[in-house]
Amino acid sequence: MNRVSGYSAYQSSYYDNAVRNRKEQNKSAKTETAKKAGKTDKTGGVQLSARAKALLQELQKTYGNMDFIVADYDSEEEAASYLSRGTKEYTTLIDPEELERMASDESVKEKNLSLLDEAVGKLDDLKGQLGDHKDEVLRMGVSIGKDGEFSYFAELEKAGERQRQFIESIRDHKREAAEKTETDRAGSKNPYAHGYERGKRTTVYASDAEELLDKIINVDWDSVREESTAPQPGGHFSSTI
Repeated sequence: MNRVSGYSAYQSSYYDNAVRNRKEQNKSAKTETAKKAGKTDKTGGVQLSARAKALLQELQKTYGNMDFIVADYDSEEEAASYLSRGTKEYTTLIDPEELERMASDESVKEKNLSLLDEAVGKLDDLKGQLGDHKDEVLRMGVSIGKDGEFSYFAELEKAGERQRQFIESIRDHKREAAEKTETDRAGSKNPYAHGYERGKRTTVYASDAEELLDKIINVDWDSVREESTAPQPGGHFSSTI
């Protein structure tokens, strides 16, 4: 009987351990899946509290000319990947933990929004100082990292000859908006119908707007690898686009 009891106890212990291990594996798999899912969407992939979601909506309404991207990133390359999704005049990348802090602590929110307001003003001024480099700038903005770490960024592109011609065609196209409607209806050539072109792209980061301007002007394009790039109408900063 003792042997039987001992074997039954062993079976019970083995079963309990197997169930526990399976639960831990499932939990680990779910956690990893959630982490990956948090890095796929522009704003909705990361799991946010109700307060953080409400704050995000508030920011989107307040700053109508700015895209807000909430994402967890560990490197400048990852940050650049998210920032490149911006479609508005400026882009702000926020770490989800910092957004949660802003949503739960009014002093943190006020501090970051004050810095954001200051950044928008400085970026507006910077655009006027770009000179001949304005056509190299695809998008600009800021990132707000963990613990409120604040930095400026600019995504730049050195276009090939065909793409420069494409940008010029957009300008002409916008000046002749009325004529565009007629030519499109008639099936004439549309300057937006443009294929991929070879060019160079890079993203620069800075602690303030003055440093950002310096980096934009002094990019070493010879060290940037050429790649296939898709033309982005309206992406370049210009008074005529």
